[in-house]
This record gives sequence, C-alpha cells and structure tokens, in this order.
Amino acid sequence: MCLYARDLSTSEGQQIQRILRSSKSRIKIRRGQVILASNQGYKVPAIAELVHYSPHHVRAIIKDFNQRGLKALEPKPRPGRPPEFTEDDKAIIAETAKCPPDLLDCPFKRWSLEKLREYLVQEKIVPTISIETLRTILREKKVKLRRTKTWKECNDPNLKSKKN
Repeated sequence: MCLYARDLSTSEGQQIQRILRSSKSRIKIRRGQVILASNQGYKVPAIAELVHYSPHHVRAIIKDFNQRGLKALEPKPRPGRPPEFTEDDKAIIAETAKCPPDLLDCPFKRWSLEKLREYLVQEKIVPTISIETLRTILREKKVKLRRTKTWKECNDPNLKSKKN
C-alpha cells in the first residue's frame, strides 16, 4: 500500500511554496519538498531518493503532515541536556564570589577561579564544577574577580605638619 500526503488546500499549497522560496531552515524546505512531491503522486522511495532521506523518514513526515498539517514542517523541540545548575545555585555561586574570602575563613585575600571552585566543592555548595562553567556563571551574573584598588591611610596625627 502506497502512502501519500492528503490533498492540499489552496492556502496550504501557497504556504508550502512560500516556505520553499524564502525559508532559511533546511528542515522546513526538505519537509515541504516531501509533501509537495507526495501530493504530486511520487511514491515514497522516489521521494526519499530526491531529498536524500530514508524511506522510513519520508513516511514519518507524510504521516505527521496528514495528522498535524503544516505544523509538521516545523522542527520539533529538542530539549538537550538538562541544565546542571539551577538559578538558585548560580545565585549562591555569585554571592560567594562577591564575598571576600577572608570573611569565609579562607587564608587569602581575593578569589581566583581555581580557589573559588575548590571552596564551592569543599563546602558542598556544588558537587563538582569546571572552571569554564564557573567562569560562564560569573559572567552571566556580571561578577568580576578583579583586584580592588586600595590605598593606605596614615595614622600619624602629625602628618600635616610633617608634610609642610
């Protein structure tokens, strides 16, 4: 039994033609080509050879179009890898980076990415984190690990008289 796309309405045909002419998405263009070829009477193996897809994939596109219409031309969302750190985790990391290390009982005056990473893992704030991920989070939260400019003040009460 041959599988074909359902008959296209005039507006659907025009939309598919517009997608083929002006879309920047290769996926939409190829799927549009599959639907048009199927609507013109081409069989699945011929369409598969035309668009360089497997016959199985061509059948899936046609079935999806017959069920969902033009929405089938849109790429489906791909969730990818889930984020490793929540917004709360990122906020805690940023607040830790803003806090001077000596207030957290660390034996140094300012953070480096390596020292901050060691502290976060040691205190079990995060189980593990790479330096690059830490850098990305700090950049996202607009936290900079730069040395603050300081100056020394003289405690000598006779400073003014000595200066003159």
